[in-house]
Amino acid sequence: MKKSFFLLIALTLATVSTKAQTDEPRHEVGVSYGVGISIIGDGIGHGIANGIFDALTGREWANERDFGTLGLEYFYHLNNPRLAVGGIVTFARTGEDVVDRSTRVKEGERSRLYIGVMPAVKQYWVQKKHFGLYTKVAVGLMYFKDHREDYTLNDKSDNSRVYFTGQLSLLGLEGGSQNLRAFAEIGAGEQGIVLAGVKAKF
Repeated sequence: MKKSFFLLIALTLATVSTKAQTDEPRHEVGVSYGVGISIIGDGIGHGIANGIFDALTGREWANERDFGTLGLEYFYHLNNPRLAVGGIVTFARTGEDVVDRSTRVKEGERSRLYIGVMPAVKQYWVQKKHFGLYTKVAVGLMYFKDHREDYTLNDKSDNSRVYFTGQLSLLGLEGGSQNLRAFAEIGAGEQGIVLAGVKAKF
């Protein structure tokens, strides 16, 4: 009799536990903003190339415009409450003008576009009702397009390529309600060295 009673209690607790787990939000959609590795690498490369360009010509690069990196992500939380799989799309753009060093007249411009698509996995180390601590890994492809115009030569050029890219967020923190949270991450990759955003769970 006692065995039957304890078995009944165990089954009831298991059913309640399973139901509670099922009631947890499974879908997650988020948006983030950061400074991605392509933008940072672009800035370092520009600094070196621009110094050479300025020294050899009567022109210089000016009016830099960096959009930063916008990230859109979706994750599906598996039956294992500490694991989620999904994907990330990133968008970034930079631009600058070519001006005559003496007259300051604009003689051209350059813009660069980055669009990344990456499957991703997220491992939670702490998963509470109002707080989470996780690591995120993503690997995918980046579409890059470089557009240049020289007004004095009436010349335009477009170059594009696709290459491998990724994101490794070693430390991710999120907090808020069960369905709406703010988050911040520290790591390296296309989403950013440091990034922040908001996410909705449903």
